[in-house]
Amino acid sequence: MPAIPAVKGSISNSAPDALAQAHAQLIKSTDLQFDFRTFQPQKPPAWLLAVIRFLEAAEPVLKFLFWCVVAGLLVAFLYFVGRELWYRRWPRAPIRPRVEPAPYWRPTAQEAQLLLSDADALAASGAFEKAVHLLLLRSIQDIHKHRPAVVTPSLTSREISLLGELPGSTRGAFATIVRVSERGLFGGRAVDATDFAACRTEYERFAFPESWAASARP
Repeated sequence: MPAIPAVKGSISNSAPDALAQAHAQLIKSTDLQFDFRTFQPQKPPAWLLAVIRFLEAAEPVLKFLFWCVVAGLLVAFLYFVGRELWYRRWPRAPIRPRVEPAPYWRPTAQEAQLLLSDADALAASGAFEKAVHLLLLRSIQDIHKHRPAVVTPSLTSREISLLGELPGSTRGAFATIVRVSERGLFGGRAVDATDFAACRTEYERFAFPESWAASARP
């Protein structure tokens, strides 16, 4: 047991000597942690050098173009801001879309002639009321064919005759046919040859181009 302290003392005395020797050896080594190799960076490729030289040569031009773009954007910004301020102070008149005149609602001359022939045949047999009613129905069909959204099933013949889309004199011609037909159907008064002749004349005004052209004149 007394030998153990002697061993410990021997180890503790030799430790500083070993550290001193290691430090002395480190100091003597000139190529460890003290002699660094010089790093040689890899040279860039030739095409990259050419691009760099081009940019360096074009630097004045590129700088000029850059400021031109900046100036253009600034001018555009000032223009739009100034325009909005101007319109707020002095509003411009709204642009009204050009309205094309509505086409005249009339049958072809051949269709009108065939209808008049059918009405004449009914009138020749004494069926004046049916002849007038035929003129009325076909007139409504002609209007509906060209403007289905205007002539709806809920409208009566009298309401159709008041539509503002019909030219003035043509509206009057159609209204005459409506009045005679309603009087015969609901008024208790028979439609005679004179009534049919008047309705026939009014239908010609309604159907043929000359009457529509006259209605369109100022």
